Amino acid sequence: MQKRSTRDVMSHLLGGLYCYLRRWMFAILSLGPVPNHIAFIMDGNRRYAKKRNMEEESGTGDHKAGFTALISILRYCYELGVKFVTVYAFSIDNFRRKPEEVQSLME
Repeated sequence: MQKRSTRDVMSHLLGGLYCYLRRWMFAILSLGPVPNHIAFIMDGNRRYAKKRNMEEESGTGDHKAGFTALISILRYCYELGVKFVTVYAFSIDNFRRKPEEVQSLME
């Protein structure tokens, strides 16, 4: 039989607590009216990355955190039953950036 490290035990306990709190949060949120449509404006990815000294990779590294957050939010919207989501992710002003950065974001 293997011994579990303190870190493994804590990770397991915190994972269980997170799961419980997440279910509790969704139970409360689902009691109220859930909107049919939610819109998100993705703004501030570069400011966020610079503030946290995040590495910039191929011109889009600063957008990875924003993309990850968006995926999480979209999952929550789906689980809550939001039928329509609009995401504003790129403004006309963003086309003033370096052409290679714009191209990498569009791919």
